[in-house]
Amino acid sequence: MNVLTFSRATTKPLGPLLLAMRPQQWPKNGLVFAAFVFSMGQAWTLGDAGAWWPLLWRSIALFWLWAAASSATYLFNDIRDRDIDQLHPRKRSRPIASGELSTGVAGTAAVVLAVAGVIPAILLDTGAGLVLAGYVLLMAVYSVGLKGVAIIDIFVLGAGVIGRAVSGALVIDVEISPWLYVCSTFGALFFATSKRWAEFRQLGAAAAKHRPSLAHYNGEVLGHMLFITAAAALISYALYTIESDTVPDNGAMALTIPFVAFALFRYLLLLSGARKDDAPDQVLFTDPQIVLAVVGFVGVAGAVLALS
Repeated sequence: MNVLTFSRATTKPLGPLLLAMRPQQWPKNGLVFAAFVFSMGQAWTLGDAGAWWPLLWRSIALFWLWAAASSATYLFNDIRDRDIDQLHPRKRSRPIASGELSTGVAGTAAVVLAVAGVIPAILLDTGAGLVLAGYVLLMAVYSVGLKGVAIIDIFVLGAGVIGRAVSGALVIDVEISPWLYVCSTFGALFFATSKRWAEFRQLGAAAAKHRPSLAHYNGEVLGHMLFITAAAALISYALYTIESDTVPDNGAMALTIPFVAFALFRYLLLLSGARKDDAPDQVLFTDPQIVLAVVGFVGVAGAVLALS
């Protein structure tokens, strides 16, 4: 049973709307916690619960607001792509493409979720809310036309990742380190490129029929872009753990580098091998070894910050 079938089976009582909201992609909104985690060691101590608990709750609230708003963009995108998704070997089973969810219900839900995400986010923090509003607007423009423009499509997808990290810093009012921009940018470009690379490999000669921008790519170029962004993401993170002012001066945060490297290499291995037919985000969020690497990363990073 593949991931999509499993998700459909486990969420069947909740209906196709929840499935169309793609809750399996909500974990990527965890990037809003990045600034909290990596500034906690500098700004607060773990023993001072009165200082960091309120900030944690603001980050948690922002996480769910991003979940609502991002689900709105998924619904809008699937409404726009309903016809071409029906021809796609994997996407044709999505609720809107398959006819399980009407475009009227999906459209209404998209508006409600967008408002429910953006308005409370602005009330929570103006800057973070405006970043989220900008994301929703950008993704709407992406769905309407930018997704068909090569290179720009990758940068737009990357912008969503960066927006999550930046809004997470704004909502707790901490200084945004240049390293946050560098690491999130290369990480975002790597993930976005991997999605295009996987689509190109899965669809072959028919790729352009499903996504116009793929008519301008080829396997060699996408492969080069993938490995360049992977190397840049890993190197920039390694430098961050040593050079950033928001991590302990003893360099102990470098102990987390092996976890990042393992998760990255494992992800590439699966995309080109055992799970080459799966969507990249499904691979990222469901592979047990990648999940364990993330758990190990969080544990080691937490210990470093607590003991420094």
